[in-house]
Amino acid sequence: MPVLAEMMHYARTHAVPGKLKPGSWAEAIHQAASAGEVPSEAVPVMMIDYMGPSLDTTVFAISSGVWLFANHPDQWDLVRDDPSLIPGAINEILRMEAPVQGFSRYVARDYDLDGVPLPKASRAIAFYGAANRDPRQFPDPDHFDVRRNNAGRHLAFGGGPHMCLGQNLAKLEMRALFTALARRVKRFCIEEEERLLNNVLRGFSKLIVTVE
Repeated sequence: MPVLAEMMHYARTHAVPGKLKPGSWAEAIHQAASAGEVPSEAVPVMMIDYMGPSLDTTVFAISSGVWLFANHPDQWDLVRDDPSLIPGAINEILRMEAPVQGFSRYVARDYDLDGVPLPKASRAIAFYGAANRDPRQFPDPDHFDVRRNNAGRHLAFGGGPHMCLGQNLAKLEMRALFTALARRVKRFCIEEEERLLNNVLRGFSKLIVTVE
């Protein structure tokens, strides 16, 4: 809670008109509030919705990619030989190791899910990590394959109108990093790893890597 309070203070005092880059998405939020398109009191929270998820989740996605390539050097060889595979490899990383494993959703109407009633106005958890390993959608789902066609199919960013708004930035960052690494790194070697214990996020609290 103290960290969240600091983030809210930053959003209220620093992510404000006059301190933002002209034409930026942050400035656009304030313009939308001025036009009455969103409530002004929602602006700081919307800022946090952009800033918060773009940190740990992107870090976890990148480190999970390094971990996968270290454990599947044959797949890294494919990427090094053909960098055009990198966008597909990123989707496969996200499918295999979704940084957000599940998310709560509001049930808008009574719904029967395979005999399980979901009452209107209740909450349901959508488990992205489980859906991304569903053999009905992904043959041999536990196999890491950078040539797998996952575009628009995995749920690492959620789906529908509440799909992650920062996904294009996250993919851009991952693509830039792995493109640079593919030119210079032949092998990743895991020296030490420690999984993060978290109810929602999937990643590493420690991942020490050497490269060749």
